[in-house]
Amino acid sequence: MTDTTLPPPLVAAEVDLRDFQYMELDVRVLRDSRFAAQVSGDAFRAGVLLWCAAWHQVPCGSLPDDDIELANLAGYGRFVKEWRKVRDEALLGFVKCSDGRLYHEVVSEKANQAWNSKLLHFFERAKDRLRKTNKARLAEGKQALPEVTFEAWNSARLDASIPMEKAEASAGIPQNVPPANPGIPPENALRGNGEGTERERNGELFLKPPDGGSGAAPCAAPPPAPPAFDGSNAEALNGKAVVPIAGNWDLPEQWGVDAEALGWKPGEVLREAEKFRQYWVAGKGMGTRRSVKGWRQTWSNWLDKAAKDRR
Repeated sequence: MTDTTLPPPLVAAEVDLRDFQYMELDVRVLRDSRFAAQVSGDAFRAGVLLWCAAWHQVPCGSLPDDDIELANLAGYGRFVKEWRKVRDEALLGFVKCSDGRLYHEVVSEKANQAWNSKLLHFFERAKDRLRKTNKARLAEGKQALPEVTFEAWNSARLDASIPMEKAEASAGIPQNVPPANPGIPPENALRGNGEGTERERNGELFLKPPDGGSGAAPCAAPPPAPPAFDGSNAEALNGKAVVPIAGNWDLPEQWGVDAEALGWKPGEVLREAEKFRQYWVAGKGMGTRRSVKGWRQTWSNWLDKAAKDRR
């Protein structure tokens, strides 16, 4: 039952970020906030723990309005009376919404941003599959399937109640991609890492002429940097290029097959792959460069550690 006198939930009911290990923290906003300046030390500690708990609740950014559960999530365990002493201060920034849950305004904002990023990631995968399908259809003399906008794709996904792990197949985008024509080289038109060489980033477009004069003379353009590893361009990287993981990296099909052969369920493989991508793209591993073979071994090591952690 909902309470129409309360504001609507700040985050959609489907928003589940339990596979997101990291939550963005705006350090300046926190440092200068009323929460940091006015609440007691115990309330501050409890509040931060509740933010972390809310990040892995569903909907993300929310908490149940129940003191027994809140006491446990805030680190008070069964000491509910002690929790109630800091409750009002610890819940500063939370608002109760019409679904009966408490939503933190800032955490909810970060949740919506992260969810949109996740949706866009799945949409890019869907577009990439559509591109490959159309390439094969055109090679066979067939008409290409129409392109799909993000809005149409997401609307179709919501209307059909398609879960996130299958979201990329919505809005008429085929699930299975016919094998590419071997005579056509792979394309990466939808996959750019925007890195460039260090010289290009620094704006070093010209060098002094060989005679040492002061005039600027154009130099030959440096060879382009190899693209980041997106999961589908291993052949193009020739197994030699040392590159980072691309932001839109997708688990290579064979890697997933090998993981399932080791006993991992398909859903578990998808979750571990997303954790892997986040760690190497935006987590502690950000900026790491390896060959495709090196990334393959890194994935194997990742699964080994995950399996040990589950025991």
